[in-house]
Amino acid sequence: MSGFNQNLALAKAIHSGLSDNLAVKSVLGETPRLYDNPPEDPVFPYLTYGPMRSEDIGGDESPLTAHTVSLHIWSRYRGRAEIMTCLSAVAGALEGTNLQLTGAHLVSANIVYIDNFQAPDGRTLHGLIRMKIITQPLTETP
Repeated sequence: MSGFNQNLALAKAIHSGLSDNLAVKSVLGETPRLYDNPPEDPVFPYLTYGPMRSEDIGGDESPLTAHTVSLHIWSRYRGRAEIMTCLSAVAGALEGTNLQLTGAHLVSANIVYIDNFQAPDGRTLHGLIRMKIITQPLTETP
């Protein structure tokens, strides 16, 4: 499985894992507000998918790909309670999880860091989750 196909499978698995998680639904809506590009006037809080970078870290006999994934959460609740609850729900849904990948095996999924800060507009809080995910293509049997 090519690196691009692993990226696509991973992106679909992350979206599915978040969409189906009850804790995520409780903070981001029954149909969770998960966007590549948010609508012009979004309902807060919501999550946007950030960059996904992939790097071949395998050897000749053991193909492995390391993916760095960024997830952004946006809130306009006064205070940090909502952003912290959202960060916790999303992190809990993904860390160490058994993401359902097609054509690849999940080796590991770990949170690298979580942060939250005031966005430049002065009224929006921005939460950031950075993950490192290692995948290995499934071997084809002859």
